[in-house]
Amino acid sequence: MASRILIVDDEPSILSSFASLLRDEGYRPEAADTAERASRLLESTGFDLILLDLQLPGQSGLEFLRELRENPLAPKVLVVSGQADIAAALDSVRLGAIDFLEKPVPPEKLIASVSAALALVTAERQRSMLVDELDDRCRIVGRSAPIQRLLKTISQVAPTDTTVLITGENGTGKELVATRLYLESQRRDKPFLKVNCPGIPETLFESELFGHVKGAFTGAVRDHQGKFVQADGGTIFLDEIGDLPLASQAKLLRVLETGEVETLGREQAHKVDVRVVCATNRDLHQLVGERRFREDLFYRISVFAVNVPALSERLDDVPLLTGEFLSRFDPANRTRLSAAATAYLGTLKYPGNVRQLKNMIERLTILHSGRTVEIEDLSEETSHAITTNDPADSADASLSEQTAVFEKRLIEKTLRECGGNISQTARRLKVDRANLSRKIRELGLKSGDL
Repeated sequence: MASRILIVDDEPSILSSFASLLRDEGYRPEAADTAERASRLLESTGFDLILLDLQLPGQSGLEFLRELRENPLAPKVLVVSGQADIAAALDSVRLGAIDFLEKPVPPEKLIASVSAALALVTAERQRSMLVDELDDRCRIVGRSAPIQRLLKTISQVAPTDTTVLITGENGTGKELVATRLYLESQRRDKPFLKVNCPGIPETLFESELFGHVKGAFTGAVRDHQGKFVQADGGTIFLDEIGDLPLASQAKLLRVLETGEVETLGREQAHKVDVRVVCATNRDLHQLVGERRFREDLFYRISVFAVNVPALSERLDDVPLLTGEFLSRFDPANRTRLSAAATAYLGTLKYPGNVRQLKNMIERLTILHSGRTVEIEDLSEETSHAITTNDPADSADASLSEQTAVFEKRLIEKTLRECGGNISQTARRLKVDRANLSRKIRELGLKSGDL
């Protein structure tokens, strides 16, 4: 569909000539000779771009631009000004205008500027769509107390520019937390770059993060913008920062302290505005004590620390996570887990955390596509995917042994949740109270100790 462009100018000849020129280029122009008429048109019609004159009767172009700035959905503005308005035109750019053109505007320059402005509008819309898609895809699933505390912490620190260090075991979702910090920040419409620190060779670290110019070293055949320059205005996520060599740590510290990037082969430093989020599964305190991680860098990146709980600390979330992964890997909802199978998964240990559960559900949707997965279907899967502290639940355990382990854990868990009340536990498990009492004695459980 042709782009709609609103021309705001009090000169009839300008309105007529601009509209004719834009129409010939396939655009859909409309005209307004005052800011007030332009405002009424904006209320009823969606525009992609505004060509705005600053010298208007009544409300001035700058005042109109200030109003537009308060509306996040307002179209982009390209200012068209006379020689006497150059100072005001510069003010308009500071107020958010894309650029300004000086009257009289040659037709080819007007068309080129409009085309460039609309390309920027399209790029920003695409970025916004991608960010919205990322937002939907990167939800943190869970209702357990540890997850509620994590979500509250994210909502508190995300709107700030504070440097954040995310800690936690492998597979807990540290990258997901970093993404949420970006999505809930004031920088969500700016770049978000992820850097896997162990994946960058030490010899290329400076070039990859800070950039180089052509000829800076052998093999530098073209200029390269480093990650920090690419992320200018946005957020950079440094994953597994604990694995950085000491020499690379020193170079990173300099940038974090000064906010300036020294590009290889270029004498002048480049100022950048980047919010830094780091993550590690290692104990940085220990690494500092072993002199394998710089103490000054540790304090610089850990202004605010966020710990992501292990899945073993939030087993109540397993049913929700299971449902989320099932819908992700089987959008048609043809594969399901029975209630018993879901409950069983909530009693296990997960050394690989959420990533391990996710991988397991993906395999189940492949192996048992289109049917309900029962507890007996999990025996082979859990025997190699799950490690627990119970010797009966090992790779060599039979189905009956694993089922017995599950039964014991489920009764223990339910008894605990019911405060040791056997009658309430029996109702929750939908079993006869006398049979449950017998089973509790057989398993050696003591309700009063739970």
